Amino acid sequence: MTEPIQKVIAELRTRKNNTRFRDIEKLLLSFDFEERHSKRGTSHRVFSHPKLVWNITLVTHGRNDVLPAYQIQDVINALQELMEQLS
Repeated sequence: MTEPIQKVIAELRTRKNNTRFRDIEKLLLSFDFEERHSKRGTSHRVFSHPKLVWNITLVTHGRNDVLPAYQIQDVINALQELMEQLS
């Protein structure tokens, strides 16, 4: 499972400034992350994974929103840590 993660990380690095929320959402869900919605209806989406001790928080105002580069870096960091956990 670590090889697909490496490919995804490499692709995210090249598209860091042009990645939409819906693409990241699908990606994280495909790697068994769980998405939590705020009960207050905020624009924050929290993704957690049972093998990671920290969460990814993404702020979006719609499924087609382009995410900021720092949020994509958080996703990359989480995927790298997950890859280490799995190897």
